[in-house]
Amino acid sequence: MKIKNFTKIFLFVAVAALFSCSSSSDGGNGDGDGDGGGLTSITITASAQFVDFGSTVTFTVKTNEGTDVTSEATILVNNESINGSSFTATETGEYAIKATYQDLTSSAINVNILPVIVSIEIQSDQTTYNIGDRIEFQVMAIDNDGNSTNVTSAANVFVDGSESFSGANVIPGTTGTIDAYGTFNEFTSETKTVTIEDNATTPSMYDKRALIEDYTGTWCGWCPRVSYGIELVKEASNKVAVVAVHSGDAMATSYGNTLIGTFNPGGSYPTAIVNRSAEWTYPEPNNVNQVTSGAQGMISTGVAITTAMKGNNLSFMVSAGFGQDLTGAKLVVLLLENGLTADQENYTDYYGGVDVLEDFVHDHVLRYAFTSPLGDAVTATAGNTYRMKMDYTIPTNVVSIAANAELVAMVVNSNNELINVNMVRAGEKADFSN
Repeated sequence: MKIKNFTKIFLFVAVAALFSCSSSSDGGNGDGDGDGGGLTSITITASAQFVDFGSTVTFTVKTNEGTDVTSEATILVNNESINGSSFTATETGEYAIKATYQDLTSSAINVNILPVIVSIEIQSDQTTYNIGDRIEFQVMAIDNDGNSTNVTSAANVFVDGSESFSGANVIPGTTGTIDAYGTFNEFTSETKTVTIEDNATTPSMYDKRALIEDYTGTWCGWCPRVSYGIELVKEASNKVAVVAVHSGDAMATSYGNTLIGTFNPGGSYPTAIVNRSAEWTYPEPNNVNQVTSGAQGMISTGVAITTAMKGNNLSFMVSAGFGQDLTGAKLVVLLLENGLTADQENYTDYYGGVDVLEDFVHDHVLRYAFTSPLGDAVTATAGNTYRMKMDYTIPTNVVSIAANAELVAMVVNSNNELINVNMVRAGEKADFSN
């Protein structure tokens, strides 16, 4: 079977193009934000990005000010102008589309003309998986020439008769079998059965990682010192998890208040706690080794996190492996958000010494806790793995952009001190060994 290298999903929706550069003579910044700079750029969109052979695609051209200039623009397909704003291809393949208007040229967009689909099939790399593995189903569209196109992103995957909570990536939580099939447009695939077993081994030793919990607030002018220290730590090691616990600002949460009451009861800001056992020594940027030295060597307890996402639906399994018996072990699972922006007071010389850091990017911000922030008791028996599986629809008032979500999971002892930790961006996975 031949495979066509179509890398974008099959969508019968409008696809927005990137903004073009402006002409060099107008002095504009070309960002298309309509901020009073006048006409600086144009954008072309298509009525569909992937279409069947024989279908017509219609294009729309707009200025950065929002004016529709389609009728006055020239549309080029593979650098050749067409009549009007509609195009019907005579051959299958990928076409580059752009527009010109006055002295402006848009950025190019791509339209793929596909052979006619006659069926679909659902595939997986294996027929047998272990609990906690991530099954990555693929839905392939087969055309009348025998070519195959991956349409997974535009398809729906059903598991045991119901639409999959997490889309094409499924995390099995029990042993048995899974019957999966896909739908795409009017097509339905045959059912594929995979077997779920519990044959995964529990390692006896694991990579040791470290944790920084940064007690901070946008009002805290000395807090950028810790933020800068965290940046240095992340440059030095990829085995350090960070949790930013905000107080007194819009990013504060009740879960953070629980942690503050335990680890920063005096309300001193900034305060950064390493491994829930010691304060990061001032000045933090000069003491990176205090953190990174705790992320070296091996330990008999480890944490793995497997996640899958579809929109705001987050499915995950946290696995805590134990190479020896532990008394009083607790599991903590936190949901964080990256990429939040807010003005940050700054009394330090870091970040250029600017008094207020406008739109400062706040990462690893604590937003939710799936367990008590201080941990839920778990059974920790040598040679066994404790698992926590959850499906969770992320509310937009918890995490504004689900794609920016992050999970941190840790095992702590009865004194709340860290034993080991792991972290992962939502939609990805972190094994015991990475």
